[in-house]
Amino acid sequence: MTITPVAFHNFIPTQRQTNTDEPCILVAQFCKSFKLPDEKRNHADFDEQLTARISSYKDAAIKPVTDMLKKADDEKDITAGLFLLNRIIDAGAKTVGNTYPIISRFNYSPSHNVQVMLAGIYRKTLVPDGFGPLVTMFLSNAKKPTQIPFDPNEEVGGAILEYLRNNSAINNYSKYV
Repeated sequence: MTITPVAFHNFIPTQRQTNTDEPCILVAQFCKSFKLPDEKRNHADFDEQLTARISSYKDAAIKPVTDMLKKADDEKDITAGLFLLNRIIDAGAKTVGNTYPIISRFNYSPSHNVQVMLAGIYRKTLVPDGFGPLVTMFLSNAKKPTQIPFDPNEEVGGAILEYLRNNSAINNYSKYV
């Protein structure tokens, strides 16, 4: 009987090297591929696999997205960044509510795409400061209703109802009013 020597390092799992710039690169790629809704399509078009990869970083993906949002100046990039924050929340990130000072600059955007994305984030995080802008969005949209390509007040109204359902969020808001 012969025994063959075995190298144990073959059985030790190697640690995958991670590129710390990867989320930044992925966010830039996502923004390039993101397409806004239009008259023929009432939903955004995006790369689902890339979205899942970015959101899998959870809290580590927040900084690259917010860095992009700080510089964003067009509706497409703003909507793409807010969409990513929504997906990052869905993936289990806990600190997206801390991005309010950055994303609040879009609170009074006339873009329905931006409003829907903000409403989704505020609905999930229940940031107390988000309630007032949601009501303002809802009222301004009610004055000039639109259905093309979608009605933003469906999401904005749903976010307001979530705040009302969660009494602690409203109580926190009413302290400041």
